[in-house]
Amino acid sequence: MVKVKIEGLEAVTKGLKSKKADMQKVSDLVKKHGAGLSDKTQRNMLSQYRGHFEGNKFVKPTGATRRSSVVQIEDNGLTAKVQPGTKYFPYLEYGTRFMAARPTLGPAFRIEAPLFQGDVKKLIEE
Repeated sequence: MVKVKIEGLEAVTKGLKSKKADMQKVSDLVKKHGAGLSDKTQRNMLSQYRGHFEGNKFVKPTGATRRSSVVQIEDNGLTAKVQPGTKYFPYLEYGTRFMAARPTLGPAFRIEAPLFQGDVKKLIEE
């Protein structure tokens, strides 16, 4: 399992004016961008996971990894976890010596993270 942790919540809370109301806005941003990360990951899966060959036989994708990708909101709305639930997901994401990587979560994160950071900066500057 890969974990990405964005730190700096203390700096964010210092920058917020009305703590309770603004922390709800931060929670809303976490939910929004958690859903965005999940959507982008699933879209990437549709384009990356097209099936594979086992010997001479082509095996169609089942869609299990895409269906297992869910968003979990924790820590009173301040943490969003997006993780596909299949045991073999890391092999798809990073590849093995027998198969090339087909990354889906990493590219989605690289797109969504700056959007999230920009929204948090806007919230602080309000």
